[in-house]
Amino acid sequence: HFNKAVSLNHAIKFGCPAGLSGFIFPLVLNGDNGIFIGICHIKGAVLELALENLNIAVKVIAEKIKKEQELTKLYETVRPRAIALSTVHTVHRLIGSTLNLDELLPRIARLSAQVLRTKRCAITLVDLSKKEMELKAFIDINKKQAVSLKKINLKLNIERKVIESESVYIDKKCICVPLIDQEIIGTIRVEDKQDKNPFTNFDKEILTVLGEQAVIAIKNAQLYEERGNMLLGSIKSLSAMLDTRLPNTYTHPMGFVDIVLEIGKELKLPAENMEALKYAALLMDAGKISIPDEILMKPDKLTGKEYSLIKEHPLKGAEIVGSIDAMKPAIPLILHHHERYDGKGYPEGLKGDCIPIGARIIAVADAFEAMICKRPYKKGSLNIKDAVCEIKKAAGTQLDPIVVDAFFNLVRDGRLKNIVCRLQEKDNLK
Repeated sequence: HFNKAVSLNHAIKFGCPAGLSGFIFPLVLNGDNGIFIGICHIKGAVLELALENLNIAVKVIAEKIKKEQELTKLYETVRPRAIALSTVHTVHRLIGSTLNLDELLPRIARLSAQVLRTKRCAITLVDLSKKEMELKAFIDINKKQAVSLKKINLKLNIERKVIESESVYIDKKCICVPLIDQEIIGTIRVEDKQDKNPFTNFDKEILTVLGEQAVIAIKNAQLYEERGNMLLGSIKSLSAMLDTRLPNTYTHPMGFVDIVLEIGKELKLPAENMEALKYAALLMDAGKISIPDEILMKPDKLTGKEYSLIKEHPLKGAEIVGSIDAMKPAIPLILHHHERYDGKGYPEGLKGDCIPIGARIIAVADAFEAMICKRPYKKGSLNIKDAVCEIKKAAGTQLDPIVVDAFFNLVRDGRLKNIVCRLQEKDNLK
C-alpha cells in the first residue's frame, strides 16, 4: 500500500487484514523525496472524523516542514556568503594592521586555516624575476610554535597546476586557489579539514573570496616594500655623499645600524618603529655637515662656543631629513639621540620615558661605538670588554637601563661579537 501511494503520489484508502480501515497519505511531496504517513486499524465509525482531524494536523505539519526545508536551503546558500563577507572584513582589517610582508603572509595563512577550519595552510608567491615559486608562509595548527620554512619539505605540484591553469584546484583533502592581480602572483592552499569531512564547493567559494582580498593586501605590502627599498637606497646614497667629505664623521657603518636594529628586535618593537630606527641610525649625524671640519677633527678639548655648535647637530640633522615625508617617523630619533636618561642631555634635556625609545636605543649603540672606535678628539679606544663594562655603569644615568639590558642580551648570545667582527674588517678597532 505504501508503494502504491508513492507511485500514485497521492492518498489512498485500504482495508487491513483485521477487517478494519486504513489509509496512507503524503505528508510532504518533494520530488523523489516525499514523506508519507500510514495509519490502519481504524473503525468505520470514527474514520471520517479521524480523516478530517488528521487532514488539518497534516497540513500544519507539512507547512512547518516545508518552511524548515526552505530555511535550511536558505541557510546553506547564505552561510558561505556570510562567512565570505566576514572574511572580507577581516582581511580589510589585516590590510590596515601591517604593511610588512613577513608579518602579513603568516596572518593571512592563519586566517585561512581558521575560517575553513583546516589543519594546514601554505602561501606561495611567484618571483617574476626568477620565474619560480617560493614558499612564504606555512601554518600547522598541530604545531604550537611557528614552523621554520627552511625545514618544511612541501611539494608544490598542486601550486604549479594552479599557476599553469590559472584556476582553482579542489579535491577531498585540499583546495588551492590562485592569487591573481593582473597576473598570477601566488597561491593559497589549505589542507585537511579538522572535522575530517571533504571540502565542498562552499569551501572553494570562501577561499576564493579570501584569496581575492588577500591579493589586495599582498600588493599593498609589496608596493610599500618597494617604496622602502627605494627610500633606503636614497638614504644610503646620501650617506655615501656625506662620507666623501670626512669618512665616518657624518654617518655610521652598517655594523652600527645592525647593533641598533638587534636591540630593537630584542625589545620587540613594531615593524614601523624598526624602519624609523634604521633610517635614523643611518643619518643621525647628518647635521654635522653644518659644522666646520676643523672643529670636527680637532684633537684638543673644544671651547664652549665650539661645543655649542656640536650640540646643534641633532637639530640640523632633523632639518635636513625633515623635507622627506617617509623620514618623518625618524625625525624625533635623530633630534633626541643625544638626550640622557637622567635629563642632562641635549637639545631639550628630556628625561626617562619622555625620550623616544628609538633615540634611547641609538644612544646605547652610539656610546658603545664611540668607545671602541678611534676618534680625532680622543687618544685611544677601549677594547670591547671594557666598553661593555662602561655601558653597564652608565645604565640609569646616561642610558636607559631597559635598553642596556637588551644590549647585554646581544653580548650574552654572541650577536654583538659577530657584528663587531664585521666592523673590525672595515675599522681599526681593538
